[in-house]
Amino acid sequence: MISVNLYKRLFNKFPALFAKVISALIPNFGKLKKYKNILAVPYSTYFQQQKIKSNPIRILIAPTSVCNYRCLFCEIHKDNLLYPNRSQNVVDLNVIKNYESFLSSSYKLSFSGGTEEPLLNKDFGKIVQYLKQKYGTKMMVNTNASMLNRDLADNLIKFGFDLILVSYHAGSKEKYKELMTGNIDIVDENLRYLKIQKKQNGKNKPVVNFNFALHKLNAAEYEFIFEKAKSLGASQVIINKYYGGRNRLQDKKVSFDYDIKEGNQVLDKIYVCAEKGGIQLRPPMPQYWTKEKVKWNPEYFDASIKCTLPWTNLNFKPVVGEKNCHYVSVCNRINLFKIAYDKIQLKTQKQLDVLWNHPALQYLRKTVNSKEMINPICKYCKNYDTATIRNTDAQQYAEIRDKAMRDFFAEFREQCSFEEIDGLEVLTENPDPDEKFQKKLKELEN
Repeated sequence: MISVNLYKRLFNKFPALFAKVISALIPNFGKLKKYKNILAVPYSTYFQQQKIKSNPIRILIAPTSVCNYRCLFCEIHKDNLLYPNRSQNVVDLNVIKNYESFLSSSYKLSFSGGTEEPLLNKDFGKIVQYLKQKYGTKMMVNTNASMLNRDLADNLIKFGFDLILVSYHAGSKEKYKELMTGNIDIVDENLRYLKIQKKQNGKNKPVVNFNFALHKLNAAEYEFIFEKAKSLGASQVIINKYYGGRNRLQDKKVSFDYDIKEGNQVLDKIYVCAEKGGIQLRPPMPQYWTKEKVKWNPEYFDASIKCTLPWTNLNFKPVVGEKNCHYVSVCNRINLFKIAYDKIQLKTQKQLDVLWNHPALQYLRKTVNSKEMINPICKYCKNYDTATIRNTDAQQYAEIRDKAMRDFFAEFREQCSFEEIDGLEVLTENPDPDEKFQKKLKELEN
């Protein structure tokens, strides 16, 4: 397989042309389909084509829309408030086969999707077995690992599942229970079994990494987390910064955006401790906080950022208020469509083109990197202060994002036409805007 660094070099003019020529020589069937597609993507991406023949190489699918945790820093609380009887939307093997047109040619499939726990899907092991045996798909899952039972662990080892990213935002039992609402002993036992079974079977997959989102309430947990990472066989600890939003911590000012001096001191301690303990961190060097609370300027964005996601990614996220539905996007900034996966067919390339080359996606490709007519949602995404606003002012962040989404769809409809398709709905705004959330809050207060 092409290395990541080598593949990045293909996203230039002459390497992209050369890769396209090689792609044309590769047969389009079986496990060869993904290699053919991987080599075709740099061409359409480099030349910023709007209607493309290559397929996405990175897929994200939420295999269910429910969770067994109620983490304080998660927006599951907003979802549960809006949809107290949320639909499960479990993706079974038949849905995976319906998505075969792009899964057969993708390089990597990620199972996640926001406020849900992928391993609650009882078909998860069957899906892994099917995709590994038929296409050799590289797969990862973002999970709390509480449902990583022995049968599933054995299955993931047997079929060479690639990566398990464990949400591990506290290492002590008390703080884990407080922040993540689960039982860390169950998680640790599951990971311990996985480690032992890999060793006994002479396997190095699935690789286990820990995801640690740092904020003021868990800043003292890093030594516990590093100890667990070492004892439970985690290869890396991913250091992320806490993301704000409509969660149970939004009024507690837990982000180090409020005190960047303290936050950067904590980061230094974390990296020194990791080096002494032989813990591999990602990123390898501290990503320091640099800005405290800022005043939003919609024109203060980095026009030099060249986004490739509309050519490389396709995301299917849960619709918690309706059965058998996914929101479809290419990134976390905007949902473009809502599809009913029990109605729309995506098995063949012709059927996929209806979605993958839909006028809304063509418009996004046209405007995402444009100097003259960058669209509102991409301008918002590339703003220098987006992350800071999110972490320090949930209200303002929500208003800015909701407006950017409304403006995007308004501009798209003004400039483009499209046909209505049964089972595929083009959205007009954020399907769960903050205004809706605030209204529900007031109703409950009254």
